[in-house]
Amino acid sequence: MKHLVIVDGMGFVFRAYHAVRAGLTRSDGLPTNALFGFAQMLVKVVQDLRPDGCVVALDSKGPNWRHGMYPLYKANRTAPDEALVRQLPLIEPLVNAFGLPVLKVDGVEADDVIATLVANHTAERVTIVTSDKDLMQLVGDFEGPPTLSLRSELRRATDSLSSQELTKGIMSVRLLDTFKDKFSGVAECVEKFGVAPELVADVQGLMGDSSDNIPGVRGIGPKGAAELVQKFGPLERIYERLGEVEKERVRGLLMEHKGQAFLSRDLARLKADVVLPAVDLAFHPRLHEAAGYLREVLEFKTLAGRLEGLGRLRPPQEGGGSGEPSLGSLSEQKIPRSNDVKQGSSWGEPEVVLTLERWRWWVGEIRRVGVVAIDTETTGLDPYTARLVGVSVFVGGRGAYVPVQMIGGTSGQVGQGGLFDGEALVGPHGVVGLDILADVQALLADEKVLKIGHNLKFDWQVFARALGITPGDTGEVLQTLVRNYDDTMLMSACLDAGRWGHGLDDLAERHLGHKMITFEDVCGKGKAQVTFDKVLLERAAEYAVEDVWATFKLWEIFSGRMKEGGLGGSGLSVVSPLSSYRMMTAATDKKELASQQIELQPTAAGFGVRYVYEKVERPLVPVIVALEARGVRVDEVFLKELSADFASRMAVLEREIWRLAGHEFNVQSTQQLAVVLFDELGLGNEKQRKSRSTAVGVLEDMLEDGVAIAKVMVEYRQLMKLRSTYAEALGRQVNPITKRVHTHYMQMGAATGRFSSNEPNLQNIPIRTEEGRKIRKAFVAREGWKMVSADYSQIELRLLAHLSGSVALTRAFVEGVDIHAYTASLVRGVPLGEVTKEQRRAAKFINFGLVYGMGARSLAGQIGCSVSEAQAWIEAYFKRYDGVREYMDLNKRKAKEQGFVETLLGRRVWLPEIASTNAGLRAGAERAAINAPLQGSNADIIKLAMQQLGRLRPTGSGEPSFGSHGELRAQMIMQVHDELVFEAPEEEIEALRKILPEVMGGVVRLSVPLVVEVGVGGDWDGAH
Repeated sequence: MKHLVIVDGMGFVFRAYHAVRAGLTRSDGLPTNALFGFAQMLVKVVQDLRPDGCVVALDSKGPNWRHGMYPLYKANRTAPDEALVRQLPLIEPLVNAFGLPVLKVDGVEADDVIATLVANHTAERVTIVTSDKDLMQLVGDFEGPPTLSLRSELRRATDSLSSQELTKGIMSVRLLDTFKDKFSGVAECVEKFGVAPELVADVQGLMGDSSDNIPGVRGIGPKGAAELVQKFGPLERIYERLGEVEKERVRGLLMEHKGQAFLSRDLARLKADVVLPAVDLAFHPRLHEAAGYLREVLEFKTLAGRLEGLGRLRPPQEGGGSGEPSLGSLSEQKIPRSNDVKQGSSWGEPEVVLTLERWRWWVGEIRRVGVVAIDTETTGLDPYTARLVGVSVFVGGRGAYVPVQMIGGTSGQVGQGGLFDGEALVGPHGVVGLDILADVQALLADEKVLKIGHNLKFDWQVFARALGITPGDTGEVLQTLVRNYDDTMLMSACLDAGRWGHGLDDLAERHLGHKMITFEDVCGKGKAQVTFDKVLLERAAEYAVEDVWATFKLWEIFSGRMKEGGLGGSGLSVVSPLSSYRMMTAATDKKELASQQIELQPTAAGFGVRYVYEKVERPLVPVIVALEARGVRVDEVFLKELSADFASRMAVLEREIWRLAGHEFNVQSTQQLAVVLFDELGLGNEKQRKSRSTAVGVLEDMLEDGVAIAKVMVEYRQLMKLRSTYAEALGRQVNPITKRVHTHYMQMGAATGRFSSNEPNLQNIPIRTEEGRKIRKAFVAREGWKMVSADYSQIELRLLAHLSGSVALTRAFVEGVDIHAYTASLVRGVPLGEVTKEQRRAAKFINFGLVYGMGARSLAGQIGCSVSEAQAWIEAYFKRYDGVREYMDLNKRKAKEQGFVETLLGRRVWLPEIASTNAGLRAGAERAAINAPLQGSNADIIKLAMQQLGRLRPTGSGEPSFGSHGELRAQMIMQVHDELVFEAPEEEIEALRKILPEVMGGVVRLSVPLVVEVGVGGDWDGAH
């Protein structure tokens, strides 16, 4: 099982009762607020988590074993509200309606049931839906049995199981608070308790727990308890070394209350040996029954409608058994599990190709049919270091797997061998291996054969490396390696952006009703995991062929959807209805503005999802392949010096924090910092003191009030993040062969189509502070070359002018005035030349803030004025910039009516939360409805530009432009937000200064000019 979700049932019900507004009732007067919050959580589990297994743990009635140990356990709790008690009998039927199992054991709390489940599961991931801090004992990431001496000694020193024993063999255990959409792991545990999960019970043994009436050691609070356990370890060690406790008062308390300390730890520690009834944990939600229960019994009609919209549900067919499809299935068939794929699969027995003659037969079949799904199996996920192990193909309803990596052994042994057994066994660099790769290369380049992949970029890179195309060879050979292709991951992201994930396993279950074999099923997990080249050949073939089968079947579905219903409606043009009407009827500058409206030439079917896929996303794949392969050079020596500088400055700031606090403490401990700020210094308002949060927002609030220690603490944290995340991490990400950083781009990393990247995350490298800009200085050009930055200027505001048709906003950009000063002039009613810096600054917040849905209260906080004054600014803005408010309202209305909004070229961005009954979620979706078309159109434009800039060519006459007579040596090396970064020899700089604005500014023609600012420098920062 890959992912198990365990719901802390009663804990969540109590939380929901207090979190969801009172007054929510059924028509007969039954209060339903707790039921509604609980039902929302279950829908969220179905929609967002989509686990392989799910179970709801409930408390049993009456006393439990802890009451036998300590009769006063939870004796301080008052009786629950009658309104809550009336809802409790419907919790279990609600869970049953979803088709989820319930686990409860007489005399045992739900926490112990959960601990026992965690101790005995075999899933790769466990998510515990709860807000109970006690369950933090279970969190962690593990690759097998723990080996740390402290953990081993802790187990020997105690009679019952420690939390590390509970999680033995688990890869990942997290808590999820669905009210906050917050996951908690080890870091959050340390932040909460000051110690790692295995020592939480020891801390609770000392500090007690007032909510459960666990006494602890009177006089020792959270801070003191954490410090003792941090210094000495578990209770046994504390008492062994009692003489080393410095404070006499604390030493006396420990001696006096030793029995209570150990009793309290026993009460707090989770029990992992509960005898549980047999239950099927497999996740088979009965969504129709659940929707019916929500609608008919609980009268949650909107929530029921949302549930019915998940997974393309169809009503049950008459006489067809239960008729309940699993999440995302298209029929009422049973979802095949991974262990019966081989016998029950619709592609038959996968063939293992072990002779060159048989491989050539498959090549002929691929050429005859003309369509093939293809995939690679490798020894890892980094295409620059992973070795090709095998190739799988699916064609004409049949699948085959070709092992090409020689490891040794035969198909009957651990290890796949190579292409042949016996004497003919030759690896990929032998004669036979080269023959296979030559055939593959010819197929990839054959325009008469459609190649279908899922995340084809990875396979492209793997094939390139196997064929000897080095990361530095990013010219014609690499970019034209694959011709005539489709990528089902990109197709899914174009069709359903914002609705769900686009991984192959998830899509197969959603659209095909098929449960895929997981990588862990074939390779194991944790320390026992092996690389794919060591998997039994038959098992490897089964796994590999299933991937290409699912890819092919998904391609059939997605192709049909794009042809029949994926075109985004009415054939969108680049001139919106608002823009067309307002600009063509404008009394002033009518002729000039109208002349700017030059529409893109749409395909025969018009703009829409199909256009975005075929003309924007699909052609971009080879550009991204080359972009990643080129990488970017970083100055490792500079990074080490920067790290040392940050560390030195952090030490100075730490001493200043101690001085302001009046004593030394661990400034990285949020608990200790909270004690200093709220208890010792008496800082913060009532709400902050109650929450005891030391988050950046709280510190910044204090900073505004002139609190010195908050200012220093903010500076310390900024430096700490820069040092750990960038100064130190970037050096580790340098490829040892190329000496460059090769980031991994997610082509549709956001629902709007914008890129994201990782290892490193270029999008998050800070630029607003001097220290942050130093990180960019580490990105440098090679000797004799320069970095060239081409950045779209204020592109989202320009798109707003175009899409809204605002004459005033359009005029500002057409005339090339300072848009922020212009806004201040219009809104304030002062001449443009008399606008002050402060007025311009405030106008800048309005220009960008309103695009992201900023309200008057937020604006007031940003510019330092009253809420009423900020509201007056906003009203004046909408009055002066005609059409903007109508554009925003139109998008919100479209989102509510059709569930999505569209970009300039018809890219759909789905907004599932637009119909949410949760006001916060709904408001967020409304803000996204305003901004998504702008961000998405921005993504459309920069991706079109990247296609044209993939190869820089001057004409034969030497005039910088694009033609077919040779190439410039300059190369695109990074994409970050609205910016493209190039590396170029110095003699090509002037050509680029002309080429880049022409190309990037000309990929579409809007009612306003697209301005591109070009900068040049020896490093990335210097190019701005």
